[in-house]
Amino acid sequence: MAGPKVGLVTNQYPPQVGGVGQSAQRVARLLAAAGLSVDVVVMERHLEPVPFDDAIATSLDDEVRVHRVKVHRPASGPLEAAEEAEALTRYNREMFHALDQLQARERYAALHGFFLYPGGYVAALVARSHGIPMIASIRGNDVGKFAFDPHRVPFVRAALELSSAVTSVATSLTHFADRTLVPIAGKAFTILNSVEPCARSVGERPQLPLRGIVVGSAGLFRYKKGLVYLLKALATVDGRFEHTLLLAGDYFRPEDGPPLIADLRRFGLEQRLVFTGKIPPARMPDYLRLFDILVFPSLFSEGCPRVLLEAMAVGRAVIGSRAGAIPEVICHGENGLLVEPGSAQDVAAAIAVLAEDPALRQRLGAAAIETTAAMTPERERAAWLAVYRSVGVEP
Repeated sequence: MAGPKVGLVTNQYPPQVGGVGQSAQRVARLLAAAGLSVDVVVMERHLEPVPFDDAIATSLDDEVRVHRVKVHRPASGPLEAAEEAEALTRYNREMFHALDQLQARERYAALHGFFLYPGGYVAALVARSHGIPMIASIRGNDVGKFAFDPHRVPFVRAALELSSAVTSVATSLTHFADRTLVPIAGKAFTILNSVEPCARSVGERPQLPLRGIVVGSAGLFRYKKGLVYLLKALATVDGRFEHTLLLAGDYFRPEDGPPLIADLRRFGLEQRLVFTGKIPPARMPDYLRLFDILVFPSLFSEGCPRVLLEAMAVGRAVIGSRAGAIPEVICHGENGLLVEPGSAQDVAAAIAVLAEDPALRQRLGAAAIETTAAMTPERERAAWLAVYRSVGVEP
């Protein structure tokens, strides 16, 4: 017999790209495997209005039921302030209406907002109006970026204030939210992402034109990943050792491409570059094994990057910035190297150290495997169940 029914509200879910969506799917499946009856409510932006009675499409994802809600939100553009406010009001109201209808029909024992806005905000309003608990999950940009966004920060504050419990993917994000937005320390939990067993599986080796030491990064590339500091660092060490710049992944959005291409030209790295484009998640570990050195120079709104954990799980030598959960996973000099966010000089020094010391790369990689071996889905599931129990929901 299925346990209590809960609703996880998010604006990303596979096949949509993005770490939030992949994590939402992982958490939903972990909760379902533990005995909860899990619905995922995905708020999907649509440029054209959609009638309410045509707005929700339901499907199954393993044991998880997925409701995809089409919500009208015009494309961003040069709108007048009044027009933007009206569009945002309608967007929020339509999300509330859809989730309110689902709550009345499904009678969830709790709602779980995955990312503080829009999911957390809307879930908080509906949960309060129906008198049920609500869990708000901080995932990265929702605090690290939206705290500085004059349009979104009121919704972020409301989600935190109205929540019954708050989870965060990084302790630093919890502290920042608690000290600058809403006091949440008494109801907050930090839950690091887990590493799927398939991340350690060995598949066919990708055939790429690689020379010398292979250094670079992986994932979905955008501003907050700080790639400009990797490129600037490589320009300063160019000529000291033969190397290939490998970028294993793709742009998060098409508009993220031109700035990266411009930086590659500015730093004279085009001839060293191998760019893979989109990689299926199941194949990413095989690409990560191609690297000698992986660099994650993320900026201040980072969460707990899955691809960093996967790189460590396959024994790569990693360099990460002190951002988000990265310093909770990397212990400097033991299982990787840490650098300051926004410092190409730090990145260059760390790359040079690892490039010149294969034994150090091997030692750090072996320790990284041990670190991630403890970051199991079972550990993560137990942590999530503890949060649900704290708001009165038992499987």
